[in-house]
Amino acid sequence: MAADAPAIARLHAESWRQTYAGLLPADYLADAVDRDRLDVWRQRLAIVSPRARTLTARSGRDLVGFVHVELDADPASGALLANLHVRPHLKGVGIGTRLFSAAREWIAGVEPGSTMYLWVLEQNADARRFYERRGGQAVERQTLEIIPDCRVAEVRYMWPAFVR
Repeated sequence: MAADAPAIARLHAESWRQTYAGLLPADYLADAVDRDRLDVWRQRLAIVSPRARTLTARSGRDLVGFVHVELDADPASGALLANLHVRPHLKGVGIGTRLFSAAREWIAGVEPGSTMYLWVLEQNADARRFYERRGGQAVERQTLEIIPDCRVAEVRYMWPAFVR
């Protein structure tokens, strides 16, 4: 799956450009986000672990979405849904819902009884609505330095264990 790193990084950067315009510095989104996301995904996908999974959605050969889940990021909180991104022009057609459901199924299969959580930027109203419609409960708020010298508020959403 390491071969998918460039495509996943491109989609991740594209998603951040659209979603975080006005929240993150314009110069970062114009250029550095590409390198930053590529570094993240090369590192993530270079490690093969039965405790983490990146699931992709494709239309033909084109990557249209992905979700990344880690079981051990914060064992006290359950599984971390670290990323869920869909091509901006394809949002609202069910790709994100299918990826979210696939992540929940994977967690239930590998770690039965595990809760799930994620962090989402507080100002990302669309994502917050998406997660709330899927039963997520906002349980905590914190400030994060997402990139150097750029602090943003984020909200933790939690889900109870998924039962198949």
